[in-house]
Amino acid sequence: MSTQEDPAEAGNGRGDDAKAVLGLVADPGLSAELVDAIGQELPALLAEREDGPERWRVETSSQLLPLDEEGALPLLDIGRRQREEQGWDVTVLLTELPRRAGRQPIVADCHPEAGVGLVSLPALGAFRVRRRARDTIAYLVAAHLGNAGGARSAAEESGGERKSPGPALGFSYEIISDREERRADIEEDGSEDSDVQLGSQGESLHLVLTGARGKLRLLTGMVRANRPWRLVPSLSPALAGAAAGAAFGVFYSNIWQLADAFSTARLILVNAAAVLAMIVWLIFDNGLWESPRNRRLRSESALYNSVTTLTVSFGVFCMYLLLYAVTLLAAFVAIPTGYLATTLRHGAGIPDLATIAWLSASMGTIAGALGSGLAGEDAVRRAAYSERELERQAQRDKEEQRTDREATRAEEHES
Repeated sequence: MSTQEDPAEAGNGRGDDAKAVLGLVADPGLSAELVDAIGQELPALLAEREDGPERWRVETSSQLLPLDEEGALPLLDIGRRQREEQGWDVTVLLTELPRRAGRQPIVADCHPEAGVGLVSLPALGAFRVRRRARDTIAYLVAAHLGNAGGARSAAEESGGERKSPGPALGFSYEIISDREERRADIEEDGSEDSDVQLGSQGESLHLVLTGARGKLRLLTGMVRANRPWRLVPSLSPALAGAAAGAAFGVFYSNIWQLADAFSTARLILVNAAAVLAMIVWLIFDNGLWESPRNRRLRSESALYNSVTTLTVSFGVFCMYLLLYAVTLLAAFVAIPTGYLATTLRHGAGIPDLATIAWLSASMGTIAGALGSGLAGEDAVRRAAYSERELERQAQRDKEEQRTDREATRAEEHES
């Protein structure tokens, strides 16, 4: 745990009795990388939002937030336990767990009376995540959590009306009640299901994004949480196969002539086909595409399959850029421009070497798609997905097995 106060003062959970204590608990991963920087900036920002002196002390910690048997995050239990153990007044959790009310992305949840909140980082998008997370936490504390029961009364005074976009957050959002969130889930998939437990109906509030931009922000944020650049090291067998294929193009003169004869449009087409082949091979060879039989899970599969496709595409694109750079360097070293000019029967220079490297890298990528089969499926999954996503997939597999057992029992009963 890190704190902004002197360690000697932190032992009693307060240090300065005049200051309230805000505790931030982060999931491992992106959340943990951001939480310390956010904690340092929050006291001054909260003082500015509350238009008064600094009255908050911020403490941070990082730990894996456990899910219950149903795959839901017991927010109230975790928050209350942290408040009791650490002596905090308000607890806010930061997680990579994506949240939706029907089709609307949920940025944050809070239970004002319990003094507990949650910020879902994927809904904040792929860029400026730290600033957006900091501003969202400051909004939750200043508007809903900072005064415990009084904050709840302020929310009730609005008569349940949806609040207009707040200038402090920089994006369009609405505040909906717990009842509205459950209604949205039922309208979406016919069941009342939630991946976060917030207590009895009507006591919690949810900050949801609005419009197509909100859905796009959730999509890009989920890809960002997967950290797709980690996919490249796990694809070392594919990269080795791609390098071997590209080397063939560098040293084989017929490929030089073919590259010289190709138009730019044809080179782009070959390049796109090679990259697409690698993406499709990785997704289906490693079982990354979701086709659940459970009806509720099917309603989520479109989103998660889109995230998987974008994550793998980004990783393959990074691998292709690395392959092209190595191939271009090899072409500069291995191909004498004079001999190249003799082979092509016209003057040759850097543009011709770049074209040869382009076609060779595309050929190598197709070879790499076959080589990717040598990479372990588990290694690819761990590189392509965050810990939270792997946990969700394990929970999905359990639900699928439960669905299969129920279907088998129904068939046996009918027979």
